Amino acid sequence: MLSLNEIAFFLNPRSVALVGVTTRTEPEAYNPLDPLLKTGFSGRIYAVNPKGGEVLGQTLYHSILELPEVVDLAVISTPREAVLKVVKECVAKEIKAIIVITQGFADGDKEGQMMQAEMNKIIQGTRTRLIGPNTIGVINAFTDFHTVFVDFHRQINHNCMISQSGIFLVGSADFTAGIGLGIDLGNAADVEVSDLLEYLGNNAQIKVINLHIEGIKNGRRFMELARKVGRKKPIFCLKTGRSEVGAKAVMSHSGSLAGEDHVFEAAFKQSGIIRVQDVEEMRSFNKTFLTYQSISGPRIAVLTISGGAGIATADAMSKYNLKLAQFSPSTVSRLKKVFPDWMEVINPADIWPAGMMHGYRHIYSLSLEIVLSDHQVDAVFCVTPAYLHPAQDKLLNISDLLNQAAAKHPEKPVAVWVYGPYRQEFASILEKPGRIVAYHSPERAMAALGALYHYHHRIKPALETTEEKEPLIAFNDQKITRVKNFFYTNRKQNNAMINFPELGELLQAYGIPTVSTKEAYNLAEALAAAEEIGYPVVMKVLSSEVTHKSDVGGVYLNLNSPALVEKAFKKMKTLELNQELKIQVLGVLIQPYVTNTDSIEVILGSKKDPVFGPVLVYGLGGIYTELFKDIAFRIAPINRTQALAMIQETRSYQLLLGFRGKPPLDLEALVNSLLNLGQMVVNHPEIQELDLNPLLVMPKGVLALDARLRLD
Repeated sequence: MLSLNEIAFFLNPRSVALVGVTTRTEPEAYNPLDPLLKTGFSGRIYAVNPKGGEVLGQTLYHSILELPEVVDLAVISTPREAVLKVVKECVAKEIKAIIVITQGFADGDKEGQMMQAEMNKIIQGTRTRLIGPNTIGVINAFTDFHTVFVDFHRQINHNCMISQSGIFLVGSADFTAGIGLGIDLGNAADVEVSDLLEYLGNNAQIKVINLHIEGIKNGRRFMELARKVGRKKPIFCLKTGRSEVGAKAVMSHSGSLAGEDHVFEAAFKQSGIIRVQDVEEMRSFNKTFLTYQSISGPRIAVLTISGGAGIATADAMSKYNLKLAQFSPSTVSRLKKVFPDWMEVINPADIWPAGMMHGYRHIYSLSLEIVLSDHQVDAVFCVTPAYLHPAQDKLLNISDLLNQAAAKHPEKPVAVWVYGPYRQEFASILEKPGRIVAYHSPERAMAALGALYHYHHRIKPALETTEEKEPLIAFNDQKITRVKNFFYTNRKQNNAMINFPELGELLQAYGIPTVSTKEAYNLAEALAAAEEIGYPVVMKVLSSEVTHKSDVGGVYLNLNSPALVEKAFKKMKTLELNQELKIQVLGVLIQPYVTNTDSIEVILGSKKDPVFGPVLVYGLGGIYTELFKDIAFRIAPINRTQALAMIQETRSYQLLLGFRGKPPLDLEALVNSLLNLGQMVVNHPEIQELDLNPLLVMPKGVLALDARLRLD
């Protein structure tokens, strides 16, 4: 993590050395000295070029070692082959902060990847920190400092952006409605997102934090810091590389490890990070959170001049957990006095007929004041047209009325949907006083207001109320010894893949009941096992090469006689003859046939992610896992609230509550199994993958019917 002093070297330096300054000054030279001089930066600037001379009135030093002082920041934009030499000189000069603009390292060929690794070695163990390479650098709009080598529109706002692409800094006026602080990490060879989060969380000038992430290094550290910062201010994240094609592009762009997108999604949920779906949503969320202090509830009043627009708004609300406010009797009574006799006063309120009778501006102003004064209304959403230019529209231009109402009721957001050919002109006028956000559609508006409500009433309270992840399972010495022996034996035998029933002892040690299972390696053993267990039985193939037994014909159910067991065993052995499958049948597993029409099969599992560690999986199990993909994910370990939320995310959750006359199932036992599984995979990091599929959830208790584990 960067200290305050280290961050100041990057964002508020007293002196800067620009290494690799060209002597050319035409626009296409992209001379980094020119834009820095134009900003009005008050610090000392040194330009470095091996040829020496002078450019733009500045002396060119031959190397960083010639500088008359130890500068706070060195910005390197030399050709790739010269970068490592300059970095070494910066370290020798004891310069604390370096930004490497140059591209072609981990974002390039193998040679570039090796050069980036060498760059890390050079600064390792020193007091020098490095941003980049492959970066546009930093922006501090509060002090008129930046390292961008092109001219761009600078628009100050009380937000920040940490990105892995310079476009989000130079295009911030479009992407985040301006910017206060911006850091483009580029390839993030040294400084990464987590190094900056806590500083930005404590920076009083920053009200909203934006992240653009292609990949991160230490996922658990990132989550811990995000939870800490999210208690103070919202964090928005645009995660790119979510598609298979996009993930491949990430590797060529920044050399980051993209990870599986659903794992990032789970990490964001657990960390209180609000994920934005695109750059337009990022912009509207920034404007919303920077404009409105909060929102006291989800009840929205809609004032519209079109019934259709009101219905479209109501549809959008339902997607984002907002709802139409129920007007109080007083509000209904006051509006009814000005509405036509034939018109019912409802929400959305179509005020156009009343406006035609009593004057549009008068009715809009009156209606707005009435609904804003209603204690059952938490925010007001206004629909207004932009048919003409605002200067020409004397009738429908109500920008002044809307801002007056917003100023009088700052505790309640007044949001506006402006539509028509001059919507941008109207939006500029509406938003200029800083009290109102004008949206381009009801969907954008409700998404933003929904995020505002969700952050203040769901995310922040959850982050502030930390539920301890207390282990459910108490281990005595005997149980500890059994578990240690399990892992020791399998490592010693080099067993990478462990099947049922060898897992039974481990699962039971962690409080997950397993069905009675016996192994049989010949027909006589299979018949003896069936007799001992008692008919009817289930027979499953025993093979280290088979993951989904049903898919290869490796499961036989309801075998209620020795003859059926013999027939099934012979069929099972023929699987070895299938040239397409190419599997070795070691034997079979015999289990009691557990039939219960009041139960459902689910999958519990874990997969070790290279960024976040063990990731828990829950969903509809059995043969339906791959078909429906009704699955939720969380980073282990989790607490009880998170486990329940994980289960409730799935469409199949309703089946657990009792469906069409069936009894409710044992949700508590399922939650406990999920918590215990999380404890297991955290305790034993050598577990790479673990599937309990299916886990039978019954009206009372759960039972693992099959399992498979892969060790590192």
